[in-house]
Amino acid sequence: MNEVKVAIQGLGEVPATIELVLEKEKPEITYILTSDFQLKYIASHAGYKKANEDLIKEVGKRTGTKVVFKECDCFDPKSVAKAITEVLQEIDVEKDEMIINYTGGTAVVRLLLGATGFMLSVFADVRLVYAIRYPKGPTITSDQTDVIKEVFPSDLNLILNFIKKRHPEVVEPEISRLKKRPAKKKK
Repeated sequence: MNEVKVAIQGLGEVPATIELVLEKEKPEITYILTSDFQLKYIASHAGYKKANEDLIKEVGKRTGTKVVFKECDCFDPKSVAKAITEVLQEIDVEKDEMIINYTGGTAVVRLLLGATGFMLSVFADVRLVYAIRYPKGPTITSDQTDVIKEVFPSDLNLILNFIKKRHPEVVEPEISRLKKRPAKKKK
């Protein structure tokens, strides 16, 4: 299977973060964690005149991106984690290029997307992207993967050992078969 460019994103009230990633990255497919309310919402306070769902579908069509909405309870960590797991099961984590936009969505969605991206970045081709556009203000799109790796511990085994000591009832995930990806050379 060939490498596929996949974006995983969260939808909040305003779809600007998703628009930016689709326009800049042009992934082949994007998975968007959302609720029914967020899909139907019209962000008129930010100058939008269409429901988020319709607008995102239009941008996807314009960029050649297949759009897949993953509905979940965006305030429930278990529901969000389940949706992320379902997305990861639909893609080839070891081969596909993943862009995880952790800017949009509820705090739970942003937290879990960011944590998932950070953990996967040790083993997979993942970029953690921050993307925002303010009405009448700046537009920011930034790959923050390297900076986040500097800020957080990068030794996943250290974290897992700590968890195992504190909570021996937790089953250790089978990560021994995964190979740590070599660091990308700076351009």
